[in-house]
Amino acid sequence: MPSETTQGATKAPKAHVIVVDDEPALRRSLARVLLAEGFDVMTAEDGAAALTLLSTARAVDVVLLDVMMPGPSGMEVLARIKEQHPEVEVVMMTAFGDIDTAVAAVRQGAYNFLTKPFGPTETVALALMQAAEHKRLVDRTRLLEQRLVEHERFGELIGRSSRMQDVYRIALGAAPTTSTVLILGENGTGKELVARAIHQHSLRSDRPLRAINCGAIPETLVETELFGSMRGAFTGAQDRPGLFELADKGTVFLDEIGDLPLSAQAKLLRALAEGEIKRVGATEPKTVDVRVIAATNVDLKERIASGRFREDLYYRLAVIPVHLPPLRQRKEDIPLLAYHFLHKYARRSGRDIKRIGVEALRLLREQPWPGNVRQLENAIEHAVVMTRGDSILPSDLPFGRDEAPAEEDGAPGDTRAFWGDTLSELPFTQAKEKAAFAFERAYVERLLKRTSNNVSEAARQAGMDRSNFRRLMKKVRATSDDGAGDDDEG
Repeated sequence: MPSETTQGATKAPKAHVIVVDDEPALRRSLARVLLAEGFDVMTAEDGAAALTLLSTARAVDVVLLDVMMPGPSGMEVLARIKEQHPEVEVVMMTAFGDIDTAVAAVRQGAYNFLTKPFGPTETVALALMQAAEHKRLVDRTRLLEQRLVEHERFGELIGRSSRMQDVYRIALGAAPTTSTVLILGENGTGKELVARAIHQHSLRSDRPLRAINCGAIPETLVETELFGSMRGAFTGAQDRPGLFELADKGTVFLDEIGDLPLSAQAKLLRALAEGEIKRVGATEPKTVDVRVIAATNVDLKERIASGRFREDLYYRLAVIPVHLPPLRQRKEDIPLLAYHFLHKYARRSGRDIKRIGVEALRLLREQPWPGNVRQLENAIEHAVVMTRGDSILPSDLPFGRDEAPAEEDGAPGDTRAFWGDTLSELPFTQAKEKAAFAFERAYVERLLKRTSNNVSEAARQAGMDRSNFRRLMKKVRATSDDGAGDDDEG
């Protein structure tokens, strides 16, 4: 049975919380702290009492649950709560150093975990406030699902496809909160646009959004860029604030978070968990109030398995995951995007180009778009420059004319192999693979020819990172007989 019930009377409650622990003194201490912070608090002496309270009490937002208790263990109670009351968030309490149990709890649905002995009492209140805020976000998202009208645009993102509607719904729900967001998607899908749109719709929109590409900073400078440095940390260096200090009360966007070195990951984890950073060379930490949005195009779980990314940091970052679909999975958005870019670049160049021809639109829809929306934008910019009339024609597009040299019929670079008899005689899977490779090789060779073998410019026109384009170039030239190597121009 529930052992105690208390309610705050001096402040409007922020959330309804149940504290579950078999130590009476700790229960009372936690209740006092949370009451002082304005929570509505109930306590329970074990898991059975907590489950009874959940079944009989009014709406509960968060359960603060100890792992080690008599009777059903905390993990068993967690499983019951997520099964019977999935809308309730759970924050686990575990002994210091038992991180494996804490991570297992997060995997099974716990929102967060705290280690005993606790640090400042504000840490507990902050963890519960964040969990309650996450619950409100989930509740708000459910409402949005019921009444969300069709959106064609969110910030600078454009699309009316069902997959983009899912992105808008999640991003709109996350925007007014302080929860950490992890944006997942291939290069060129618009991850930074999502981050900026979330910031613009947030309560921090009047404060700065500071962005940094974690993969573009030398490893020796990452911590300085993120957290700053003190005078004397480097010879002749002055005091220098880092990104987190500059973005105080605002938002930090960490692009390519998967490339962050492990040493910086540990400091980022502390910044997320405690709101504290320490400049390189400093002895005392600084408190910052920063909302973090991160993005990556790599599989972080694969990096966790190989020891290159911290699992506890992953769960701190992925509170609200946003999955951006590649352009090939939302081809119905291509005409809308193409016309948006047409108007943008026609206006910028002072050209009176009114439309995209039917055949040109068909070609656009048929492309595989390995560089996603960025590559489509580059293709339309190219077409605006090349067209001589008021309509974009197939020949104006970078892939609209056959510029590849003729090769032996059926060779990897032969565009005739896409539709010729050679492919039709093969099994479907093999024909598809061969056609895909033929396209990749023809595309790369044409692009390199047009850019005079300038790899950086070719990558830019393809809407790809230079390193990814070089990998594609090596792949398609691996079977070449001409001995062509890796070109370092540009």
